[in-house]
Amino acid sequence: MKIIIIGCGTVGAGICTQIAKERHDITVIDDREQAVSDISNTCDVIGVVGSGIDLSVLRKAGVETADLVISVTPSDEVNLLSCLSARKLGARNTIARVGNPDYAEMLQLVKQDMALAMTVNPELSAAKKIYRMLRYPSAAKVETFYRGKVELVEFAVTANSPFCNKSLFDLRSSLKVNFLVCGVLREGEMIIPSGPFVLKEGDIIGVTASDEELNRLFKAAKIFKQPAKNIIIVGGGAITYHLEGMLKKSKINSTIIESDKSRCYELTDTYGSTVVCDDGTKQEVLLSEGIERTDAFLALADRDEQNVIMSMYAQSKKVPKIITLIHKLSYVDFLTASDLQSIVTPKSITATDILQYVRALSDDADSEIETLHKIMDGNAEAIEFSIKQDIEGVTDIPLKDLRPRSGILIACLIRGRKVVIPSGLDAIHKGDTVLIVTTSDKQLTNIKDIIK
Repeated sequence: MKIIIIGCGTVGAGICTQIAKERHDITVIDDREQAVSDISNTCDVIGVVGSGIDLSVLRKAGVETADLVISVTPSDEVNLLSCLSARKLGARNTIARVGNPDYAEMLQLVKQDMALAMTVNPELSAAKKIYRMLRYPSAAKVETFYRGKVELVEFAVTANSPFCNKSLFDLRSSLKVNFLVCGVLREGEMIIPSGPFVLKEGDIIGVTASDEELNRLFKAAKIFKQPAKNIIIVGGGAITYHLEGMLKKSKINSTIIESDKSRCYELTDTYGSTVVCDDGTKQEVLLSEGIERTDAFLALADRDEQNVIMSMYAQSKKVPKIITLIHKLSYVDFLTASDLQSIVTPKSITATDILQYVRALSDDADSEIETLHKIMDGNAEAIEFSIKQDIEGVTDIPLKDLRPRSGILIACLIRGRKVVIPSGLDAIHKGDTVLIVTTSDKQLTNIKDIIK
């Protein structure tokens, strides 16, 4: 497909890096010549210097024949105008980054008139991910499928864990919990395990289970933590703003530490939040606000370096759940070797949301991608397919008789309200929702892609 990305900031660069791997024809636009040069040198893309609302720049980028235009500059207004102009000039589909919550209601009214395929909000997406982590503090990371009925969680195998030095066969029979280990990250290598596979100390494992089974699994694994009731958040930016609305509905008590007075007033006026106007990087401030007694600590300040230092301090105080906001992907790779496992990167989340839409554009009618997540530090994908009709070679065949490609695992089937952790005797049927985990180099756009 021909894709134009407007905005080469952190979000745009993340999207470009992800989509470029899919071998699409990509052109990037930014009014900063250095930003265009940097991303053109990093990815195999064409760069155009100029404004996304300049019609001559859009024409130079070839907008008339574009399959998709993605506008993710820091300005909501520029993004909306760019997408509107792109559609008028002939682009087939448009996606706009819109972060201002005041625009949410307006967009519901005019989205169809503007012919927007979707809008993305990195801060809102990050807030939703953090909220899921607070629901299941026992897990380092949580991804949700089929409207919350199925969860894919990641956690580390420790020396005293009942998972350690056990085969998957033994675990399934001894724990009496309906779950499936769908991925193992061992020393940087991603493995799709089979029944005889033996887990070792230090492994990061990805597990699928129904919402009801998860806490039973955590208790069996001796890593169960009570859901957070009282939390401390350092940083009162857009992510915290969105997160506060979710926390209020779930009756989780939060104390926000923020040094910017205008942000403090906004959070207090909007949500009635408890806000301390001070520097959250100071140990005495964190101690006075009860970091040693809190259920969870969220480092959501603007600077990555501050978030890492505060998280490590919270770790030294044995806070049960620590969530760290990181913007630079290079820092994520560095922190993978540390004990800070619950890391949130907004631009990666947004890139994955857009990648899901890009895959769906080239999807066939017999199945649809409903959800796509990058998992296990980006080493694998978990994709939710909705099966629309009977598919030769896929449906109504026992899984033991399927011949999937290397690096493919059928992790879960959802049939009506029933969640099925599949065995070899189960089969995919028309109307099912299927969760696939893959490490394959071949991109999956259709359920037929899983077979040889």
